Amino acid sequence: MKKILYISFLFITALALVQCSEDDNNNIIDPEATCEDGIQNGDEDGIDCGGSNCLPCEQGPEGIDFSGTYAQEDQVGRPAVSIVFVTEGFRDDFNTTIPSEMNALFTDDMLMNLESLNPDYTTNGGNVLGQGATDFISMLSNDVLWVAQNGSTTFFDGTTTLTGRKLGDDVMDFHLMLIFGGPDINTPFNDGSGEQPLLISDGVSENDKPFLESFPYLAAPF
Repeated sequence: MKKILYISFLFITALALVQCSEDDNNNIIDPEATCEDGIQNGDEDGIDCGGSNCLPCEQGPEGIDFSGTYAQEDQVGRPAVSIVFVTEGFRDDFNTTIPSEMNALFTDDMLMNLESLNPDYTTNGGNVLGQGATDFISMLSNDVLWVAQNGSTTFFDGTTTLTGRKLGDDVMDFHLMLIFGGPDINTPFNDGSGEQPLLISDGVSENDKPFLESFPYLAAPF
């Protein structure tokens, strides 16, 4: 009798194991995609790319597929040009205009805004680049960043101007200097001395975090 019960117990146990095994095979659950584990999981199209959670995979051996129609949304050759000098309702148009057409379309509007910021711009001698109001705006309305192929690359380093831009260049202060500082950088107007207002500096002299010594050079935001 005991032998029969023992055999029956083994048979039931084996049957249960077989049913569990078959049930597992019919209900495979894919793990969640993590996009950084080096494994193609979840609904990823490749290893850590594609699907509903990860960035798209590269398309083919040539890399990412850039074919298609693209629309220009912004123009930031020189930071703050559109925000400071272009009337608010025209800024989207400015940002989607090719540089070769900007001068003809926006010089008058930008000149009006410069003169509203500093009505005495020309009579005070223009700016440290030797430009009057019209020359200054003609330069800015062609919103491209020039890059020097030889010599110093800088937005302004005390001597060289507008030959490119380094991360540490104080772009805003130099813009303010060109608007409010007058023609002599050594004795500028509106420097906060005496009864003059401080208009030639935004008060921010360095980045909130030190720059890195290798690519991407910018520190993490948090």
